[in-house]
Amino acid sequence: MRLAALAGCALFAACTAVQPSARVLAPATTTGPDRGTLFIAGGGALDSAIIARFVALAGGGDARIVVIPTAATEDSFPESWAGLRMFREAGARHLTLLHTRSRDTADSEAFTRPLRSATAVWLTGGRQWRLADSYLDTRTVSEIRALLDRDGVVGGTSAGASIQASYMVRGAVESNEIMMAPGYESGFGLLRGTAIDQHLTARGRQDDMLRVVRRHPALLGIGVDEGTALIVTRDHAEIAGRGRVAFYNTADSGDLDYYFLSEGGTFDLDRRITSSGRRVAPQTVRDEAEVLAAMIRLFDAMRTRDTAAIRALAHPDLHTFIPVEHDGRAAIRSTSLDGFIAQVAAAAERLDERPIRPEVRVDGRLASVWTYYDFIIGSNFSHCGTDAFNFVKDSTGWIITGLAYTIQREGCTR
Repeated sequence: MRLAALAGCALFAACTAVQPSARVLAPATTTGPDRGTLFIAGGGALDSAIIARFVALAGGGDARIVVIPTAATEDSFPESWAGLRMFREAGARHLTLLHTRSRDTADSEAFTRPLRSATAVWLTGGRQWRLADSYLDTRTVSEIRALLDRDGVVGGTSAGASIQASYMVRGAVESNEIMMAPGYESGFGLLRGTAIDQHLTARGRQDDMLRVVRRHPALLGIGVDEGTALIVTRDHAEIAGRGRVAFYNTADSGDLDYYFLSEGGTFDLDRRITSSGRRVAPQTVRDEAEVLAAMIRLFDAMRTRDTAAIRALAHPDLHTFIPVEHDGRAAIRSTSLDGFIAQVAAAAERLDERPIRPEVRVDGRLASVWTYYDFIIGSNFSHCGTDAFNFVKDSTGWIITGLAYTIQREGCTR
């Protein structure tokens, strides 16, 4: 195990940061890189638009991208490795895999040669302690810094996001549930004075960063949702993707412990305040998670034909509505809750409804979910469509009060 020094600026300010070159006329940054771009993704499935933006920043089809998969468990990675597919699909033609478990190798001139001609680096997901063990304080990290200094792009997802901070969370070898692990608390320091978490709301992690910023009050905490990226140029940070980014220990949080920004929102890393976008309170995010959980419980009950659970989730007066055509005219077919439950109970095979990119809106005790879905009967694909749920919260929780949905047999690629 490699024990990283935690004293002085090594923990929070990345003492070995590359100094601005004579070409840089703007004042030095306080948090982000003086040159280049950081692309910090929260894990999970990244939409093609997110990867396309990374590739575009790296130089498009002519980009020379070095992919470092060391956070993963494998000992070797062939050129046909599936992790390269998303870059190829985004038009990247020049991809190099760079991997070692040896610190001596990571510190060698030969190993780091591809980094010297690269326009971008991508650090994959896995466990961030593997990245620290192999690369921290080696020539590899120095070359990554040099890449930024020539206006390159450093991106990463999941573990590859957390390692970019100066303080590394979830670094313990034994468990990724441990936020502060002595000996594994130093990241690469590309985003100075920060700690970065990932898979935030998907894994219910949004309150975990509070322990870190309370122990280390100089840190800015950042938490990134799955399918989402924080794109940093100097001290300007922009949110992109379907989720949100949480900011902790800010100068504008008021009575909130932290808050979230959505796609298009921007954050001033120097002043630690929102530059643009609506701040979303933690309670709103918790409500959204509860609403989504109620929808998922309905789908679970349909799979197991648990009619009592379906009835408990829905208002007795619930009706479902489907737009149809009748005699060549637009019409609406309606089914009562009892009719819906009877259809589920009579199914001869497992009914498996799979939501795709659900969008939740909450206002007090009212909520809605709009989601694409795929529907599987038994082991066979049946159809796709769109669900539009309405919910109201009573003393027992979120209750489904309305459901309208479409059914499509063609064009089901989402």
